[in-house]
Amino acid sequence: MIFIYLVALLAGTLWGITESINKNITEKKYSAFSYFLLQIGLNLILYTGPFILYGSFVKEPIAYFYLFTPTLFIFLGNLFLIKAYKTEDISNINILSRSSLIIVFLSGILFLHEKITYLNTIGILSIISGILVIFYEGKKLNPSTGFYLALASGILMGALAYFRKLALFYFNPITVVFLSQLSLVIILLLIPQSYQDLKPIFTKYKKKIILSRFTAVTGFYLINWAFAKGNISIANTNYETAFLLSTSFMGITFMGERKHIAKKLIGSLLCIFGIILLNFL
Repeated sequence: MIFIYLVALLAGTLWGITESINKNITEKKYSAFSYFLLQIGLNLILYTGPFILYGSFVKEPIAYFYLFTPTLFIFLGNLFLIKAYKTEDISNINILSRSSLIIVFLSGILFLHEKITYLNTIGILSIISGILVIFYEGKKLNPSTGFYLALASGILMGALAYFRKLALFYFNPITVVFLSQLSLVIILLLIPQSYQDLKPIFTKYKKKIILSRFTAVTGFYLINWAFAKGNISIANTNYETAFLLSTSFMGITFMGERKHIAKKLIGSLLCIFGIILLNFL
């Protein structure tokens, strides 16, 4: 089981790199729908080959309900996240969007009856404490438009993980990933704003976009495999925490987001302590 959860950590790190690149290339003048279509459309191209070779379908209608219900959550969650990138630091955005961690942890325990220990519980509380330490300013949080968008994205992504786990009872991870991305591309193609800035964005950021798609696709496969093989309460916590730590590191190291760096370091240590409790004790 430890190997499964280490894979989830790797998936989170890869997605941290992906989202750091996404933040770096996001400009206010370009449409969020165009950014989204570029990301999902290129993902779909990379997913198509493995699906042709290893994809499969099932006859149970409920399986397709579990598979396609999260499409709306992914659509809105990613759209909110891209819009949040235009106004907030990536470290703050991704701390708030990690509200999904709590939702997935509780749904795994309450609805899927996954077993956890007291040390696991202390671990998740340590991670939540680390998130609060990193983001807390003075005596109150500073809400903004980006704050609410990132928070909403986290809640939607938390709801998504529960349905994804149910879909993985019927489909293999390759099928889940491909059909999910295909449905998103179809929705985006119906929205006129999706086309307006495709060319200038891709022309300006071609190399970064292509790199981010390979890290995204690899991370997406890995986390779905971890969801299928392990408990989502722990796998998702590992994924989200690695995502948080890697984006904070990228923000501090490469994007100059050094405000309140001491708090970010203390919060990161609490998150790492939580990971140790979740996986090794």
